[in-house]
Formats: sequence, structure tokens, C-alpha cells
Amino acid sequence: MGCTEWVEMNQKNKPQSNAIGAGILTLLATGMYHAGILYDPGYKHHEWTYDRSDSAILVTLILFHIAAILGSITGWFLIERYTKKQINFVIMSFVIIGCTVSIALPHNLIGVAFARGLMGIAHGMAYLVVLVHGGEILIKELRGVIMASVNFCIISGVLIGGAINTVDMERLAPYQFLGILGLTYMLIAFFLNLIVCYESPVFLLQRNLQSDATLSMMKLRNESTETWEIRNEMTELKTMLSEDASTSRSIFRDGNLRPLVLIALGKIASVLSFNYTVNNIKVNVIEQVLDIDDSSARLSIVIVTSIRMIVGMCAMFLVDVLGRRALQLVSTVSTGVILVAMGIAYIATDSITPDVGMAIFLACEVGASLGLTFIPDVLCSEAFNTKKKAAAIVAVQVLENVLHVAVFAIVYQWDFVGYDRYGGTLLAAGLPMLVIAYMLYRKLPETSKMSIRQARIEFYKREGIVFGGSKNSVEVLYD
Repeated sequence: MGCTEWVEMNQKNKPQSNAIGAGILTLLATGMYHAGILYDPGYKHHEWTYDRSDSAILVTLILFHIAAILGSITGWFLIERYTKKQINFVIMSFVIIGCTVSIALPHNLIGVAFARGLMGIAHGMAYLVVLVHGGEILIKELRGVIMASVNFCIISGVLIGGAINTVDMERLAPYQFLGILGLTYMLIAFFLNLIVCYESPVFLLQRNLQSDATLSMMKLRNESTETWEIRNEMTELKTMLSEDASTSRSIFRDGNLRPLVLIALGKIASVLSFNYTVNNIKVNVIEQVLDIDDSSARLSIVIVTSIRMIVGMCAMFLVDVLGRRALQLVSTVSTGVILVAMGIAYIATDSITPDVGMAIFLACEVGASLGLTFIPDVLCSEAFNTKKKAAAIVAVQVLENVLHVAVFAIVYQWDFVGYDRYGGTLLAAGLPMLVIAYMLYRKLPETSKMSIRQARIEFYKREGIVFGGSKNSVEVLYD
């Protein structure tokens, strides 16, 4: 497919990305608060931390992820009972209240904690809703790039949050700026959700609303009549739902354990490459080269996150061309090898100059941006049985948030100096990534350009897995 044809196809199918636009904007807003435990932007210079114990600051910062776990579980309860439009309005109300509190009480510890908690709940709910909704409504040719954009928006929010929290502004506190920006996103999200948020045909078919499901599919496919392509898609969705009707809701049965473990491994690798400890080592090394004063804005945070965002934006357009598996493996292996090599080098010698370290770490960011963080989201949207999808995604999200909290809580008091500590930390992050890369190489199938039913079957197969390209899957599920 040429560039012109791809653009035309994307424009024709624009209603599908518009339908999840409110959720994506929500994740862009909540991503700004996610930056709190990914970097150290000098929170102890913020007024809300004055005369507060380290424990109080720690709890305030990790509250976002604890609340995100609660939000994911809440979203799981709501998503099977209410339409996406209704749930999105609930999510936006949490964001609006959180942003308002951020603007009104930016210097108050309780106010900041309350705002971060509300944004965390919204983050967990929106993440789940977007992955489930997107996986069910997107055409197979665009599912990869659009679902990858979910993580891109989160990283963009992290960049904004990480940058703003380091800047000493005279008139606005950092949380006030984030609150104003978040309210702007919500204004746009409100109208997108009100006007162009079309319900998933899968959700409607599960409730025996055949005519509504067909009408929704016509709107999503930008068609004025029921074409033969739409009829074929609807037939396949009905077949998929009939297959799933005889299965249990347990996420560990009926072949669901395989995709659950594979995607969980991808999420673990993502956290290992992008967490508070590893990020701070990279930032500290870069600051030695830039010779930035601690009281200045931490330009190094912007550099590291910008590379991850820019390269990730380029990579997400390749996920439907090169495939999920290739990008996942290249990204995981390159990042793991660099972290292990740097870890050994830091332990073995004290002669690594900061400029060499900076160059290698920037290369590591490029490798990590190729798919390590966004491929698991793409796979979440297409790998699970419809009866188990929401619960399985919640399990993966809970694991991710628990890992972020655990890493931050363990190393929050660390003084990031000394090559031995650098080396040990990088080895602890890199070695498991290489093990995970090998496991994914052996077991992860390729699902690009497959319908959601074909992709799900491909994950459940034990033999004859597609490792490259795409083809029609066999019609048999292996327990």
C-alpha cells in the first residue's frame, strides 16, 4: 500500500479514531501526572512539600498509581454495564475535578494528593476503556497505529508533566499549569464524546441489539449503506461471540493464560526500561555533560522523554507494516543489551566519561522507543476472549502500576551517585529484559493485518503460530 492510499484509507476511517478521541485526550491529561514517579523533578523545591516528611511526599506521589489500580477495577465493573459514552463522561468528571483542585490548591499537600488520586482513577478507567473500545471498532489495517497512539499520548503527557514540574514559574505553580492544560483537553474531549463516540458493535451484539450494531458499524466505517464488507465483519463478530459464549469468565482458563502471560511479560519489560531508577541514572549522566545547575530546569528530562516521544511516533506508523513481533523483539533486545553492557561497564571500571555514557543512553532511548512501551497496548486490544478481555487488561494494568510503585518506594531515598550503584541497577533492569526477549521470541505470534477474531485465535494456538507477516488463522482453538 502506497502513502497516498494509506492516507485515503485513514481519512475514510477517521470516525474510528474519533470514537476513542475522548479517551485518548483523557490519557494525555492524566499522563502529565504520571510523570511524578518517573523522574525526580525536584519536588522538594515545591511549596506543597515544605515541612513535610519524606513518607508524606512518597505517599502523595504514589497515590496516582494506587488510584489507577482502583480506577482499572472500577472501569472493569462499569464497562460491561454501561455504554462507552456514559463511562467517558464519568471519567472526564474525575479529570475536571482533579484539574480544578490542582488549580485551586497547588501548594497544599492534601489538595495535591486529592488531585493526583482523582487523576489516577481517571487514568486507570480511561486506559481500560480505550483499549477495549479501540480493539473492537478499528479495522485490521489501522488497529496497530491507532492503538499505539494511546501510549504516545501518555508519553507526551509525561513529557509535559516532567518539563513543567522542573520550571520555576513566577505566576503559576506547576500543578496550576497542568490543571489549566488538563481542563483545555477536557473541553475538546467533551464535544468529541458527545458527538462522535460511537458504541462498539461487539457491545451491542452482546445485548442482542442487531440493528443498532449494524448502524454503529456503518458510522464507524463511514458508509451510508450496509456494504458487503460490513456484513462480513458483522458475521465474523457474531461468530466470535458465539465461540466465546461457551467459555468461562476466568482469565486463567480456555487458553487465555498464554496471551495474558505474554502481554504481562511485555509490560514488565516496559517498566524495566522506563522507571524512576533507570530514568534518573540517564538524567544524571546527561546533566554531567550539560553542566546544568540543580536549581535550573532539568533539560535532561526533556531530552530523554522527547527522544522517546519522537522515535515512538515514527515507530507507531511501522507497527502495521513491520508487525508487532519484530518491533517488540528489536526494542526489547537492543534496550536489554545496552543496559546490561552499561551495567557491567559501570561495575568494572570508573573510566566511563559522561559524554560516552550520554551517547549510549540516548541510543538506549531510541531502542526502547521502537515498541517496548506501546506494543503491549496494541496486543491488549486484540489478544483476549471478549468475555475475559476487560478482566485480563485490568490484571495487566494492575501489574504495571504495582511495579511502578514498588520501584519508586524502594529507591525513593537513594542517592543516585556512584558507579557501583549505577551498574547494579542497570544490570537488574537489563538481565530480565533479555530473558523476556527470548521468551517472546519463542512464543509471541504475529497478529498484524488480522481481524480481531483471527488475532485472538492466533494467540490461543499452541502449534502453527504465525511468526512473520499474516495469514488466515485456522478455525480451531487449543485449550
